[in-house]
Amino acid sequence: MALEIERRFLVRPGFSEKHLPMSLVTKELSVWQAYLKKISKGSGSRRIRMVFDRRKNIVKYFYTEKQSTDDPAVRIENEREISKEECDGLKSEMDPNRDAINKSRYCFRYKNQDFELDFFSAPMRADGLIILEIEMDRSDSRVELPDFIPIVAEITGCLSNSDIAKRL
Repeated sequence: MALEIERRFLVRPGFSEKHLPMSLVTKELSVWQAYLKKISKGSGSRRIRMVFDRRKNIVKYFYTEKQSTDDPAVRIENEREISKEECDGLKSEMDPNRDAINKSRYCFRYKNQDFELDFFSAPMRADGLIILEIEMDRSDSRVELPDFIPIVAEITGCLSNSDIAKRL
């Protein structure tokens, strides 16, 4: 198991991929992810994810378990690559209270920091939502946000992907 230390920022609606300096982009991904039923009360979240690398034309599948900590920027994460068959089999365990998420992800490097910019297209209620993420080594690390992305607010600990998937 590893620690995931991540901060998340809401981006102003209307920002689009064409505003992103493509010379900084290192990966272009299409992501589908679904949350699975909890194993027990108080257990963390479980999800499956299909990631299509649009530059390499490769699909990979992942199973992830996450558990919250006292620090909203830090979670315990256990992730492993799985086969397409295992991913398909786990779909029977999808949480009926959550919808699958579709998003386009652009990974880029800015001032020696690695960012992920997600453009959500599903569920429909999240269509147009844009979130910038950065994973760090320490939760107190200084973050220099890209000046070309209009940030509305920091949403670390307030709006997770699991929250976005939750049915109203």
